[in-house]
Amino acid sequence: MTPAELQQLGLYDPAAPDAEERLALLQLALDHGVSLGEIRDAIAERRLHAIAAVWVVEGGVERLRIEEAAARAGLDGPTARRVWSALGFADPLADERPCSERDVEVFRLFELLEQTLSRDVALQLARVMGSALASLADAEVAAVRSAQEAPLRAGGGGNVDVARDLVRTAEAFMPLIAPVLDTVHRHQVAAAGRRYALWGVPATTQSTTDAVVGFADLVGFTAVSSGRSAAALDALVVEFERLVSDVLARPSARLVKLIGDEAMFAAGDAAEALAIARAIVDAVDASDDLPPVRVGLAAGEVLVREGDLFGPVVNLAARLVGTAGPRQIVLDAEVARRAGPDRVVALGPRTLDGFDHPVEVYTTRL
Repeated sequence: MTPAELQQLGLYDPAAPDAEERLALLQLALDHGVSLGEIRDAIAERRLHAIAAVWVVEGGVERLRIEEAAARAGLDGPTARRVWSALGFADPLADERPCSERDVEVFRLFELLEQTLSRDVALQLARVMGSALASLADAEVAAVRSAQEAPLRAGGGGNVDVARDLVRTAEAFMPLIAPVLDTVHRHQVAAAGRRYALWGVPATTQSTTDAVVGFADLVGFTAVSSGRSAAALDALVVEFERLVSDVLARPSARLVKLIGDEAMFAAGDAAEALAIARAIVDAVDASDDLPPVRVGLAAGEVLVREGDLFGPVVNLAARLVGTAGPRQIVLDAEVARRAGPDRVVALGPRTLDGFDHPVEVYTTRL
């Protein structure tokens, strides 16, 4: 489109102080197939500098309403909107076209999941997928903002420089990310199946399993973090996450989640859980920067849902870690029983929040 046509549409004012920049950004967006409606939205949301890269990231040529993409996949419109919401996306307006032909395959997958498993399971998997990929996407965008955009702007680069750099980055990395995600996902599916086999637990219709659940918590992290910059705190958390992830990289254990200065993990038996706990304590102790860690362990039946673990055993492990001292590993009676009397020492009953009666607590022998 010519500058005159853009001016007639109200997208460009040659007399504006930023006229040259606005024209360059508009032309970059149009060259990458961005629609006028999306351009207007991007201007309103102050992201015109990023919209061309967004279109490279999202891919696809044809823009579709949700119902149009769903119909091609054999999925009804209301269910498609529920899937869209479960994936973590805002419900689009009736005239919006948030989908491309790529989304037809997304809806086709969930139509198959609904037919093979159930609608509830399909939506549950959509929530897990959306949450996991939202975390990945946020990490990617944060990395690009801090490692590319911020230095570029600090060096005098403007919106046009940033826009072109974002497009180059998207064009370089997006074709590689999809096959990498596919490969890693396949490895993770195989690893999860192997883990349950190693645990020797039967499948249940309630999606429960027997496990030893552990929480590892940095002692006094609030005091240690006082007065530190955000960057310094981030470095501490990254170091803790790295150490725990390294310890949990084993076939019969799982790092369930990282929660800042705390980590949750699961193992199939008490011996492995104790070995993991001791390895985490030793790894953190070897760090020059981190405060000591403490660990709480509890064993029994847990509910496996949306990639997380739930139930009284999880709650007990979370409460137990709060009773431990620095470098101490505390256990419930079931972990102590499974570990054997030669490996544990009784600490006596403890009153824990959320539990009606005192809980017998143990620790490991040195």
